[in-house]
Amino acid sequence: MKNALLIISHGSRRTASNEEVCALTTRIRELTSERIVECAFLEMAEPTIQQKIDELAATGATDIQVFPHFLAAGMHVTGDIPREIKIAQNKYPGITFHQLPHLGALSEVPELIFREIRSNK
Repeated sequence: MKNALLIISHGSRRTASNEEVCALTTRIRELTSERIVECAFLEMAEPTIQQKIDELAATGATDIQVFPHFLAAGMHVTGDIPREIKIAQNKYPGITFHQLPHLGALSEVPELIFREIRSNK
């Protein structure tokens, strides 16, 4: 079984914003040798979700965890990303897809924010 993590971000017209997501992906990739770690964008930037899933399928990925890099559970998290996963499931029935909780839902986020506030007094 070949595991992958696909970090999904909104995408921006600002190249620097997209590069931040790619840099975060690189840092996460450096933390694990157990899985492939990649990023994709919902809109306004490439690679798209389907482009990246095609690449992961070509590498032999059999299990893809999808991490929504979003602070709130808006339409992108609750509708658009699940729709993209459904398209991929239909295209690649041999791959298991699992959408993880979005960034804002992680219990550590409040502590991270508070720690940042405290350190910037």
